[in-house]
Amino acid sequence: MKGHVLRLAQLDRDLIGRWSQICDTNPLYQSPFYRPQFSRAVAAARPDARVAVLERGGDVVGFFPFHLTRGDVSKPIGGHINDYHGPILAHGVAVTAPALLRAAGLSAYDYNHLPAAFSTLAEGAHTFSYSPRMDLSDGYDAYVARKDSRWTKAQREVRRRQRKTETEIGPLRFAFHDPSEAVHERHVEMKNAQYARMGLRAMLGSGWVGDVLDRLRTVDEPDFAGVMSTLHAGDRLIAAHFGIRAKGVLHWWFPSYDLALYKLGPGINLINQCAMTANEHGVTLIDFGKGDEDFKLHFADHRVDLCEGSICRARSMAASLRQGTQALVGLAERLPLGQYRTVPRRAVARLISGVTLPEKVG
Repeated sequence: MKGHVLRLAQLDRDLIGRWSQICDTNPLYQSPFYRPQFSRAVAAARPDARVAVLERGGDVVGFFPFHLTRGDVSKPIGGHINDYHGPILAHGVAVTAPALLRAAGLSAYDYNHLPAAFSTLAEGAHTFSYSPRMDLSDGYDAYVARKDSRWTKAQREVRRRQRKTETEIGPLRFAFHDPSEAVHERHVEMKNAQYARMGLRAMLGSGWVGDVLDRLRTVDEPDFAGVMSTLHAGDRLIAAHFGIRAKGVLHWWFPSYDLALYKLGPGINLINQCAMTANEHGVTLIDFGKGDEDFKLHFADHRVDLCEGSICRARSMAASLRQGTQALVGLAERLPLGQYRTVPRRAVARLISGVTLPEKVG
């Protein structure tokens, strides 16, 4: 395996076409995060973005997008906003962690949303999770037919809240995609209000993340698009969601709702509306991203296993640092820390092996 590292803007039409072709022919790369459009949008907002073009026998067999953060240490393209990452490899091509790092000229690559299917890269993973998914390939009715009595009971409550919303506020109006600027601005307001309520300092419409989302909002191509779904009650926007779609896969990414109406369940109602109309818009699968929130478990009927960890070049400073800190974390987690048990690992992720990118890039 050989590789040469480029900036995303240096990829010509043939290389972009090859990247898209690999995604089209390997089911592992269904997620829109693997598409070149996502990496290029991130690269336009962050000059530290790179891609290693992987070759074998003179043929291009893969692409490995990443951020070069400190020396020859790298993070996944998009950092903490990327819900699926890893190298994009042609069908039948495998690569070991050392070979991938050599091809990209790196000493380490940290990840936290790597599919466990990347078995040779996941060998050193220390934390495991999953991404719940909703399979609508046979239609919404067939999906409902597979659900159990708990689903039926929960849906009765959804319908009751829907009727209450219409009675108290106004008739519901759903749009699978509404690209208007007014909707976007209100969505950002509602999402930032949610962040504030959770005690987070994140601001959706600012910084490089805001730049990336602004670029993705304008993309509408057959194999990739930004999707803004909305739910109004009368003239009032009560829930919205901005996600990205790759062919038939919609990734549930940035949902928001009117906090004053949370008892009416506007967010759940919006997901339900999207699911019921998904096939009309060519969507056969909704991926909710890593996590076990109640709404994800309510709608999901299968999942993708994910893992978190690092791959490092043997005997490098990056490897020594990560191995040493993980050993200390292991010792700390055996102490009777109670509700603080996860603090050591989160601290290491924040300072060393996490995927959050610096806000400012030189």
